[in-house]
Amino acid sequence: MKHGPYACAWVLIGFAAGLLAFVNPGLAQVNFQGKTVTLYAALGVGGGGDTMARTLIPYFQKNLPGEPTIVVRNMPGGGGIQGVQYLYNVAPHDGTAFGLTPGGPIKEPLMGNSGKATYDLRKFHWIGSLGAEDSVCAVWHTSPIMSLQDARTTEVRLAATGTASNSAMVPLLINDLAGTRLRPISGYDGGTSLLAVERGEMDGRCMSIASLRATRPNWLSEHLVRFLFVTSDSDDPDIKGVPTISAQLKNDADRQALKFFEMPDEIQDPFMLPPGVSVETVAAFRKAFDATVHNPAYLDDANRHKQSIVPHSGEQVQATIQAMYDTPRDVVERVKRATSVDVTKANAKKRAGEKK
Repeated sequence: MKHGPYACAWVLIGFAAGLLAFVNPGLAQVNFQGKTVTLYAALGVGGGGDTMARTLIPYFQKNLPGEPTIVVRNMPGGGGIQGVQYLYNVAPHDGTAFGLTPGGPIKEPLMGNSGKATYDLRKFHWIGSLGAEDSVCAVWHTSPIMSLQDARTTEVRLAATGTASNSAMVPLLINDLAGTRLRPISGYDGGTSLLAVERGEMDGRCMSIASLRATRPNWLSEHLVRFLFVTSDSDDPDIKGVPTISAQLKNDADRQALKFFEMPDEIQDPFMLPPGVSVETVAAFRKAFDATVHNPAYLDDANRHKQSIVPHSGEQVQATIQAMYDTPRDVVERVKRATSVDVTKANAKKRAGEKK
């Protein structure tokens, strides 16, 4: 056995490593080498969020310890609620399962009326998000609906995914805030909803401009859709001059309702780990995400796919979720009433009576 200063140094290093493992035993165990990690994507195949996730994954998995294989399992049922609930209640909590959700399932626990959400958003461990959403409602270029004013006097049929999705909740809220007659029809997934518009089955769809740019860039370049409005005050060049909903609002109550509703859109396409995952695993996923979204190769790839990446850290996403839960109850209830399915049914009955 060799002795001397180098031997002493190795003894000290070994002692320090052992002490660190004793104090924080999970630290040395976060390694996914040879494992398969499943991403439960609470959205349909071919939509904007799905496309963005599949662009990210090849780079993201290289930044996770052990470089595991990541597979995607799409679970779009109920506007994404099915996938989020599966991650929360069923998926393994050992780091081999994480999730991606659109805005609808984030809004559902506080804004929804279905009672389907059996999860607490605050108990997820948020990894980070890819974008900030400018929600637009657009109609096909052959539609007789020409403007936001037309949408106040004529019913506009809009393809939507689940009743808890943004594609359904955005038009319902705008009906309440701006007096429009938007009628979301749920039951599609991300890809088929766009086909329904192209085939003329639906007048249009509400979605994010980033998602539209990623999935149907030709709709923009060939001027195949007409934008009725954008929910936020956006400086996006593709929707320059489109009416903003904020400009239509006349009181603070309406403005507070819109602000609350848009909070999840500020952290669009967030990734999360289920409750019970170790703090070391959370740290590893967040570190991998941060490294990926600042990787020039990934950003170049995203740019080639027409994806607008506006990343937010896991801590930022977590803070936004908490801010939602801290919103005054009267504001929350206002939005819940406006976006409920019961309101849609009541309005339909009212309009049917007016026609008699």
